[in-house]
Amino acid sequence: MSRLNSLSQSAVRAMFASETPEALILLITITDPADPANPIRLADGYTNRIASLTTDTDVVYGVTSNSKDYLFMPMQISLPGEQEAGAAQCSLVLDFVTPEVINLIRTHLTSPVSVQIDLVLASSPNTIETTFSGFKITNVTYNADQITFDLNMVSLSREPFPCYTFTPANFPGLF
Repeated sequence: MSRLNSLSQSAVRAMFASETPEALILLITITDPADPANPIRLADGYTNRIASLTTDTDVVYGVTSNSKDYLFMPMQISLPGEQEAGAAQCSLVLDFVTPEVINLIRTHLTSPVSVQIDLVLASSPNTIETTFSGFKITNVTYNADQITFDLNMVSLSREPFPCYTFTPANFPGLF
């Protein structure tokens, strides 16, 4: 079944209209298995100020969805297709490069990190239209302008089946 069938009418209208006041916002949750209690939450749009992170000198914008704050970060994403064969793939490009972000990548992305992508409408950020879960960051490249994350799902089609060979040593009851 296509994900398009599971979207609300407002979301479908926002996707296909040439002009619309409604905006679709991607919510990205990056979870490190070493620290699952503190995920990084990013959004490609904003609806409000994030009061907990706003100071006298810095104003932080983002999206609050289901009582979780997502920081606004300019980004581009290629969503996974609807293909039947093979594992889903997509890429996430952040257009915000600072030495702090590069240091964060070098120190924290040492093991496969989980990524979940949620799609919401700006007018109703607590209603998740669709979710793309099960992705892992498999590669990161960066330069002075952008950071590119390659996201892939684990492909079980490459795993050997069955995992054991039926030999007298492994299965003596068969012989």
